[in-house]
Amino acid sequence: MRVEEVIGYLEAYFPLSLQEGWDNSGLQVSPKDNSIKGILLALDITDSTLNEAIELDCNLIIAHHPLIFSSTKKIFNDFYPFNVVYKAIENGIGIYAFHTNLDIAEGGLNDYLCDLLNLSDVQIIQEHKPLRIGVLKRDYTIDEFAAFVKERLKIDTVKVVKASDRPIRKVAVCSGSCMDLLNDIKALDFDLFLSGDLKHHIAIFAKETGINVIDATHFHTEKFSKNILFKLLKDRFEGLRVFISERDELPWKYL
Repeated sequence: MRVEEVIGYLEAYFPLSLQEGWDNSGLQVSPKDNSIKGILLALDITDSTLNEAIELDCNLIIAHHPLIFSSTKKIFNDFYPFNVVYKAIENGIGIYAFHTNLDIAEGGLNDYLCDLLNLSDVQIIQEHKPLRIGVLKRDYTIDEFAAFVKERLKIDTVKVVKASDRPIRKVAVCSGSCMDLLNDIKALDFDLFLSGDLKHHIAIFAKETGINVIDATHFHTEKFSKNILFKLLKDRFEGLRVFISERDELPWKYL
């Protein structure tokens, strides 16, 4: 199996043309050998996930988050992310990222989250491409819905802004870091916004504006990217060695 065959197949579902203008999806490091020995699917590319790929004899990592986001004029091998780039090249491992194109595409990450939360009548909000708004099967209190989110996303803790006592029925969903959208979407019809990376001042804005919010973290709203890619690859390529990373983890702990 060759790299371009596998990547071309996935790009048909998640075209690079869909990615946001600031993004850097696509091939970031080419593998030494264009014939695929194995693929590791990861959320983030770290030294830990790279070592996992080496141990599993995978020569291609397909991640959600790009390892390299912005241009650089200098590359040093003793700090992140360039230490990982060096190590990948030394071991002949290719690196590819499906990022905002996977968030935005129909059948991508945000549609997966909506399915996971049992939302129906899901609308794609075109002016905010990754954003979805869907309807729950019944009304929830905020506490009930927070518990439901924790159960469905398999997460121990969420941050909640209780800005009103309105029943939760219509939910806005945007994976990753979309809390900055709150000011732009405040006039839309929804009862609660679910995303990640809630900052202090945006939380105050939500509270004062009457917007209920659940921050389920960047990590836990995007870890399912691996499941999406795994199913597509296993459905199409019989015998291809594909692994879901077991070493992706939050970079912090709750104590």
